[in-house]
Amino acid sequence: MARKSKAKVDRQKVWEDKIFRAKKVRENWKALFKVDVGRAYFDGQQNPGYPEAEWVTINKIYSHLKATLPSLYAADPYFYVKVSKSYSPNPTDIAMFEKRGKIRQSMLNYIKKEIQLKSKVRLCILDAHFAYGIVKIHHHANLVENKDAGKQMQGDEGDFLLDDNGESLFEPEYIPINERYCLTRIHPDDFLWDEDAGPLDDSWGWVAQKIDTTYKKIKKDGRYDKKAVKLLEGKSPEKGQEEQDREARKKGDIKGKSESKATEPLQKDEDKPIVLWEIYDIEEEKWSVIAEEGEIPLIDEKKLPKGIDKHPFAELRFTIRDDSPYPHPPVSPMLKLQDEKNLLRSRMVTHRKRFNRKYEAVEQAIDDVEMAKLESGEDGVVIKVKQIGAIMPIKDAPLDQQTTVMENAMIDKELVEVGGGVADSARGIAGAESATEAGILDKRLEVKEGDAMSMVVDFTTTIARKLDQLVQANITEDEAVRVAGPQGEFWELVKQDDYEEINGEFEYSVNVGATIPQLPQMERQSWQAFLQLLANFPHLLTQKHLLKRMAEMHHIEDEAMLEELFTLGKQIMGGQVPMPGQSGSQAGQGETRPVSAMGGQGGGMQSFGGSQGAR
Repeated sequence: MARKSKAKVDRQKVWEDKIFRAKKVRENWKALFKVDVGRAYFDGQQNPGYPEAEWVTINKIYSHLKATLPSLYAADPYFYVKVSKSYSPNPTDIAMFEKRGKIRQSMLNYIKKEIQLKSKVRLCILDAHFAYGIVKIHHHANLVENKDAGKQMQGDEGDFLLDDNGESLFEPEYIPINERYCLTRIHPDDFLWDEDAGPLDDSWGWVAQKIDTTYKKIKKDGRYDKKAVKLLEGKSPEKGQEEQDREARKKGDIKGKSESKATEPLQKDEDKPIVLWEIYDIEEEKWSVIAEEGEIPLIDEKKLPKGIDKHPFAELRFTIRDDSPYPHPPVSPMLKLQDEKNLLRSRMVTHRKRFNRKYEAVEQAIDDVEMAKLESGEDGVVIKVKQIGAIMPIKDAPLDQQTTVMENAMIDKELVEVGGGVADSARGIAGAESATEAGILDKRLEVKEGDAMSMVVDFTTTIARKLDQLVQANITEDEAVRVAGPQGEFWELVKQDDYEEINGEFEYSVNVGATIPQLPQMERQSWQAFLQLLANFPHLLTQKHLLKRMAEMHHIEDEAMLEELFTLGKQIMGGQVPMPGQSGSQAGQGETRPVSAMGGQGGGMQSFGGSQGAR
């Protein structure tokens, strides 16, 4: 028993040492790319110490992100789950797997509303511009004390239950209630890769999440080792510089200095903060929880929870570096140019507001009394001089307007370039001098946005895959869910059997067009262009797959409507409905306008002539 206790102590020390070294790597990365400065600049904290009356902040970083974020994620996508591989060539099995995939995708598209996918993914996209975005996909339940704890478990018929080894099963001390699937956004400062990690996940040894809590909360949490919790009583780790800087940013302190500890309110021992690290050992496929300043792990090494593959996190990184999991933040190159922009504008304001004039005076032409009036006199003061030209104002240094305008335009252009190419048109500004230039800029913008959007799509697809695995591991009862998507709104019955293992593999995808912002005018233009194409080539309506691909290119995802168009196409080609743009009777068909026909029969040539004139 003593050896086992010593092993726990050793594991605690090993992990504390690993986390300490990993934090040093992250701190160096943050200092290199000025991560905290970028966050402060986004909040408008850009004045380095000038008097407020002499400083102007033009927050280009804020406007850049306001233009970028909607183009990357404006609405939740629709998830698709399809069979990518079947180890059974039997068509009946493949059809059954496909059916299960559709039911699973219905469950995913229902859960995405419950976990508030949109708000958390958008926040992660914002995080990724300053650092990286992290979400945790997990199954959560509240634990309550079990009144029957320690009693032997019995089945429905009163027989005692046994485990796989034939040993008796006993009631646990705590039982889970209020089970649910969760998506939690993790602040970048609360996530660590191991110190030797590379840019891709196959080089990661472990990842860890920091959790700020209190002794009172961990004491009530039934998951933790009671002995380890007891050993933490009265302890509270000191806040490091990173924690102090983060608190300072919350309070609006640009210098990153936290308030004095003397001003902090006194806390009871149970309310004192405790810092936990939830560690996922990827190489060993185990997880554990330790507390800073702890003596043994709160949760010693265990097998990964059901439904978790390697770790429960999904990460979003826009620009990956060659030797580190920590990316190159897109905002980082903009910081120096943002400083130059503010300095230029502030210099213009200072020059325009200058009022303290300076003079030169001929000493023999004015006495000391009159000189004193000149130095401190109010507006309208009269000064007696002995000769004309005794006092001359010193001219201010001129501000070259042409150079200032050119410098301002150059800084704006450079900000667009280093900021990822968010052109004026994307910010609602007419910047192009010709239609050709506007078209070129628009195409370049689409390429750059498309690259960033593909990473966001990969990020949301990873969330969908991990979420589906959690449902498979934790679903306990059949249920019906209401889903809205390209097929319209419908009810789907989800059974436990639908989540049984298949003799194959599923793949996960999203409809990219659904995440693009669709303003009413943009939707109308896409719809009109789509209809015009079909009017010119109505036979395309009879090709279902081609029709669907054309609709996707116009960001039209309504599958129920596409089925109606397919049916309409068959009717047009069969002669049951007139061709688009044509009127009158079809070849071989009778007159379909009875009122006109009756008028023609009654009026003879005169009626025909009148009709012809009307044409």
